[in-house]
Amino acid sequence: MANLKKRFNEILQDIEKNIQNKEDLDYIKSQVYNISLLFLDEIDKLAELNLGRLNVMIDREKELTKRIATMEKVINNIEKEMYISPECDFEIICPYCNTEFTEDFSDGFKHEVRCPECDNLIELDWHDDSCENECDGSCHKCEEEYEEEENDDEEDNENENEDDM
Repeated sequence: MANLKKRFNEILQDIEKNIQNKEDLDYIKSQVYNISLLFLDEIDKLAELNLGRLNVMIDREKELTKRIATMEKVINNIEKEMYISPECDFEIICPYCNTEFTEDFSDGFKHEVRCPECDNLIELDWHDDSCENECDGSCHKCEEEYEEEENDDEEDNENENEDDM
């Protein structure tokens, strides 16, 4: 800004040196001032506009930061609910003999465990309705479910036909 002021004064001094008529010099100086004020007004308008845009961006950043913090909390809660530590032992109650025992799943999830007391096989339900392999429906598990649904549908149709008679 200091450089601009210095250059402006140099231009005015050059005008004073080259114009001898006092009235013409005053007129030209006033017009140069008017032009410079017009430019400064436009610069101020642009600065205000940019400041307004910057404030909008700052407000949006604050809002996004809040949303991200909320999402991180939700994700952390989901991780806490869904993640099972490899050192975690599960307490299982045998449905056959009511024996309570712990099972170590550090080597991976199992679908079945044996009761140490009665030696019965206990099937574990991990509440996963979807196929673990995310297949196209052609895996053994999905085929069994499809066949069961078809059999249920056929039985329903047969029952309806018998009721119609």
